Amino acid sequence: MLEKSDMLHLAQARKIIESGEPFDISFWKRNGEIVEATNVVCTSSYFHGNTFNLKWLDSSEFRKVKASLIFNVNGEEVYL
Repeated sequence: MLEKSDMLHLAQARKIIESGEPFDISFWKRNGEIVEATNVVCTSSYFHGNTFNLKWLDSSEFRKVKASLIFNVNGEEVYL
């Protein structure tokens, strides 16, 4: 089982995501499939919609991700 120190609250994860620095992230798609992304940056976020717009630096792909579907940021488990 993970120690509390190996976990991030969503508020802490949000700070990492919104920092403008590249990070790694894992999240669930709506169909339950897991997406593991490396070297992404957040281009914008929406608090009321609870979403992040992410850009993959290697491919220039963009995706909108709901915060509640994120379960890992930079190797640390995220909890709500």
